[in-house]
Amino acid sequence: MIKYLPIKPIQLAFLLTLLYYFCFEKVVLCLILLLLALLFLWQQYGWKAWCQVSLCLAFFAIFFLTKANQTEQVYQAAPAHLTKIQMIPDTISVNGDLLSFRVKEAGQIYQVFYTLKSEKEQEFFKNLNQTMLLSGQVDLEEATPQRNFGGFDYRTYLKHEGIYRIANLSSITEIRQQSSLSFFERLHELRRQAIVSIQRNFPAPMQHYMTGLLFGYLDKSFDEMSDVYTSLGIIHLFALSGMQVGFFVGLFRFIFLRLGLRRDYVDILQIPFSLVYAGLTGFSVSVIRSLIQSAFANLGIKKLDNLAFTLMTLFILMPNFLLTTGGILSFTYAFILSFIDFDELSHYRKILTECLAISLGSLPVLLYFFSVFQPLSLLLTAIFSLAFDTLILPVLTFVFLLSPLVKITALNPFFVFLETIIKFSKSLVGTPLVFGRPSLGIL
Repeated sequence: MIKYLPIKPIQLAFLLTLLYYFCFEKVVLCLILLLLALLFLWQQYGWKAWCQVSLCLAFFAIFFLTKANQTEQVYQAAPAHLTKIQMIPDTISVNGDLLSFRVKEAGQIYQVFYTLKSEKEQEFFKNLNQTMLLSGQVDLEEATPQRNFGGFDYRTYLKHEGIYRIANLSSITEIRQQSSLSFFERLHELRRQAIVSIQRNFPAPMQHYMTGLLFGYLDKSFDEMSDVYTSLGIIHLFALSGMQVGFFVGLFRFIFLRLGLRRDYVDILQIPFSLVYAGLTGFSVSVIRSLIQSAFANLGIKKLDNLAFTLMTLFILMPNFLLTTGGILSFTYAFILSFIDFDELSHYRKILTECLAISLGSLPVLLYFFSVFQPLSLLLTAIFSLAFDTLILPVLTFVFLLSPLVKITALNPFFVFLETIIKFSKSLVGTPLVFGRPSLGIL
């Protein structure tokens, strides 16, 4: 398939990325770079390749502009009130008397906030693990835009998540269980059931690491430690990515290959497994990216070709993915790992070198989004990535799988000790360096 393309897949992906940001974000610099690239394409490859690539770009331009126009139309046409909403159970979050969750109604997603009226109501929603239909007074309004220079733009964030209004639920008149669920709704419910089961059966802080590393969910009670990890520049260890995907896909393939199943059959079975795993981790961009890359790798597509086809696939499946910080960072890391060859290194040297390359290579992007850098995050990422990858993730997986039979809570002191080390490290390292945000041209 690759040899029939007029240019290399990664070159086509580069052109599509420039086109993407011009269509969705109206970045003029991307249009200038795209026109220059097309000029060089004509000089290097001739008219035939230029026409073939231009035809492909025209198709994607129509697709991108249509999606951007649909988003704006839906945003403008959002209703002012709702009377009935269906909860997405794995988005439930209880913070004191504030309940937040996402709901689905008439094909649209809304972010809901509700002030809990009693401790009984608080306990009900903390332990809720089923998809419920709520009836009541629901008022919709636009989210808060960016108020300060360099501040968080909550409205744009939700818009890129496909959420065009926030909903204030003032009162609940009826709660009943949703009886018929689609496949994807069932996955959301299964994820919530796993999270609630962990929270009921395992103590803190062990439960936070289990829900975070296995299901991509961190409770509000973890916010203090989350700030510590962020200050040290290693909060990305909790962002589900290639590490977790590689572990679980590898475990899946190992089991079925050991059972004697043919490799091509295992490749086919990996597709539904990937779909279920993506659902159980909240359909995050980084997980879906890793799963798609793994599927292409089974077809013999490697390195930059693999990355390019994954990027083009996600342009179709999740058009907003490069408008989110998580999506950009996920592909930044993937590009670095695809661009540099680490295969000749030994296992531990490979892990350390990958951490160093990712930390330095992603620094411009991290500065653009967060304006700060923690120099010791290079060392801390290498150390804790090794610990999370080779020890903590396998152990927590084993403990969770055994939890229906036996609750192994004796490991909690280890996580208490781990957090003590993390806090001590922060006291030694201090605050990160503030570089400021580079302009787009400098980036």
